[in-house]
Amino acid sequence: MSGLPRRTRTAARCGVPQAAGPDAEPVQVLESFERAGHEDPAAAWHAFTRTWNWAAPLPAAVPGDDGAAGLVARPVAGGFSLSGQWRVPTRGVPRRWLALPLTDVREAGGQAAADDPDLFVVSTKVLPRPSGQHHGGDRARAPGPEYRLDGVYVPAGFATRSRGGALRADAAAFHWTAVTAMALGVARRLTDTLTAPAPLAAAGLTALLRDERASLATALREVSNATRDGAPDTVEKLAAQVGRTARAVHHVVAAAYEGVPTAVVRDGRHPLTCLIDSGTPILQHVRYAVDLHRPDDSAVQEEGRPW
Repeated sequence: MSGLPRRTRTAARCGVPQAAGPDAEPVQVLESFERAGHEDPAAAWHAFTRTWNWAAPLPAAVPGDDGAAGLVARPVAGGFSLSGQWRVPTRGVPRRWLALPLTDVREAGGQAAADDPDLFVVSTKVLPRPSGQHHGGDRARAPGPEYRLDGVYVPAGFATRSRGGALRADAAAFHWTAVTAMALGVARRLTDTLTAPAPLAAAGLTALLRDERASLATALREVSNATRDGAPDTVEKLAAQVGRTARAVHHVVAAAYEGVPTAVVRDGRHPLTCLIDSGTPILQHVRYAVDLHRPDDSAVQEEGRPW
């Protein structure tokens, strides 16, 4: 392993598919991450966010004037509760998504474990009105609106780690493919559990996943060929396919949950609850993966927003 690039060696140690990075063939990324999502969804997501920082292209806020001490992220069911005062650099205002970093808290000796997520992504649509306007002058913290959050819920699928390798905007196709592949693996794992109690339902859902996987693989081959042959860009077509596959995955998850006979429920818990819980961050993220870095990501915020 010592002959591998440093990022690849890190990925291998974390459990991320060793050869499946942004430079790999797209279909190889699909195969590797689908397998990882099927084998252990929670480990696959943890390894992905340790190895690659998918939030890197998004504009990031900075701690407000009250300093980093007021920034808090508390684990809650299915995600995190975020509080504190943040300032948005003026250059970040037009975008649809914003990264809220707690990196400064880590450096200041915060109590969170070193391997905890330290970047939390929120939609600008849910932000409150600014609580103030900063008038400082240094370029690193350009003047911009400040706003205070008080227990805002951030799903686990919208948290990552700044220490991972930055996935820039030109790696959007890799990001979409890896997350969608993991989601397909989660769904396939759920259908496996239906084989004994509901064989007909399992067969139908498995066939649906197989078709979606084949359609995604076809779209990825077109992307690969377009890159190699200099053909017109096919990213928008891939984005549409990823969206369809994500919707199919959520349909399968819901159908699997409903398809297990209630007679097998024990101790007040549905038999698929633990499996769904382990894949929750992936299922949360895949619904919005394309929107985070969609082909028209240069679109500006509409006039009339609170900012």
